[in-house]
Amino acid sequence: MAKIHILGSGTPFPGPDRFGSSYLIDAGSEKVLFDCGPATTQKLARAGFTPTDVSSVFLTHHHYDHMIDLPCFVMVRWDHQTPETPILQVHGPQPTTEFIEELFGREGVLRRDIVARSEHPASQRVYQMRGGVLPRPWPDWEASDLVPGDRVEGKEWTVTAARAAHVQPYHESLAYRIETPAGSVVITGDTARCPEVTELAWGADVMLCCCWDHHDGDEQIDECVADGMVGNMCGPEDAALMAAEAGVKRLVLVHATQSISEPGSAARAVSVASEIFSGPVTFAHEGLQLTI
Repeated sequence: MAKIHILGSGTPFPGPDRFGSSYLIDAGSEKVLFDCGPATTQKLARAGFTPTDVSSVFLTHHHYDHMIDLPCFVMVRWDHQTPETPILQVHGPQPTTEFIEELFGREGVLRRDIVARSEHPASQRVYQMRGGVLPRPWPDWEASDLVPGDRVEGKEWTVTAARAAHVQPYHESLAYRIETPAGSVVITGDTARCPEVTELAWGADVMLCCCWDHHDGDEQIDECVADGMVGNMCGPEDAALMAAEAGVKRLVLVHATQSISEPGSAARAVSVASEIFSGPVTFAHEGLQLTI
């Protein structure tokens, strides 16, 4: 059995109950995080996890609503890790490796805080009280820049990357498929309907697909779903079409604006998707847990 935890299911604009993107796959002995949007570290705590529980992070792209909490996540993980905590793996499209070095390297943005927590006597005492042995090591990680077709393997999972159609060439964007002994989950990231994501999702047990807003004039429309816009994103129709074409078993609509998240509008999104896709359709909320 594996579990999906919807940590963040919103957009760049904060709402009272959703903000940014982040999803945790609990594969048993390993927890894998996909995107690290606003307040992910705190949302992990709400779900009963800490950053030290997470072994790997995959970023779909570098828009802030998908990665802005990564500095907080990594610093909390480093500050509370034990000798048994594995080195954090961070993967994403280029320039993920450069981005991580710019944050946590010896000349990185957070170097002053790392030095203070490593060298001030009070911080050293707290570190020793937690079981640490001086001198305190610098944060450690292994990062990689992925391209479509790349595969990353964990102890009980394999992640495959595919191109997602979003805001290239300004940000490279990827979708991911994670295979576990319990089943497979596809995380589309931000994408328009595209053959690469459909192919990636073929036969998957669950597909988490962005569903930014409705496409027609009956509801408030965001410019990202308007025809012809560069970087357009799926609404419920396109999400359902990809799910149906790929033969996935369950469709979960995520990354939703406040307008489509209103109860009546969300129900309509599920109804629209269900006219196209014959499997179960779920409109996600933050804190939702799904089992595969």
